Amino acid sequence: MSKRLKILIILAAAVPLTLVTLRLFGLVVPFLVPQKSMTPAIAGGDNLIMEGFTYLTRKPARGDIVVFTADGIPPLEDGVTYVKRVVGLPGERIRISDGALYINESIVELKNKDGVIRYVNWPSSQYLSSSNSNVIVPNDVYFLLGDNSSNSLDSRFWGFLPAKSLRGRMWFCYWPPQNVGAVK
Repeated sequence: MSKRLKILIILAAAVPLTLVTLRLFGLVVPFLVPQKSMTPAIAGGDNLIMEGFTYLTRKPARGDIVVFTADGIPPLEDGVTYVKRVVGLPGERIRISDGALYINESIVELKNKDGVIRYVNWPSSQYLSSSNSNVIVPNDVYFLLGDNSSNSLDSRFWGFLPAKSLRGRMWFCYWPPQNVGAVK
């Protein structure tokens, strides 16, 4: 048997074993995302993989698409897993005006596969209900928004996400074929 064939056999066995081990420890988890609140970054019906090892070495960054469990966050259902984008980090002042996201009074452009994300104010929301309102993110929490801003129940309605609620970061879409690739 050639050396190259031996290496291929070892790799063929090691990759699935590594994935199974990561899955057992909750560091790689497959998800079906039924909601459309993250369209176009994640379409309703996309099958994705969440990875949980990034946040073992660093804190969430603005623009990360995160997976979290909504325990104790009314009106979200306890035990249910949700997906949103991190827009506000601890200590930052956030405002939405004319579709633009302002962080500490500077425009910040977050992008998905369709380009710059435009956000809306909802008069009925608890936070950022108008272009004159702003919010300061407290320590150890994050402010999350959906990319499909006009169709997303996010931090504008339920407030801040405690860091302890984060499960991981959406990493890769493996189905349907037209959406396969890194999640951005």
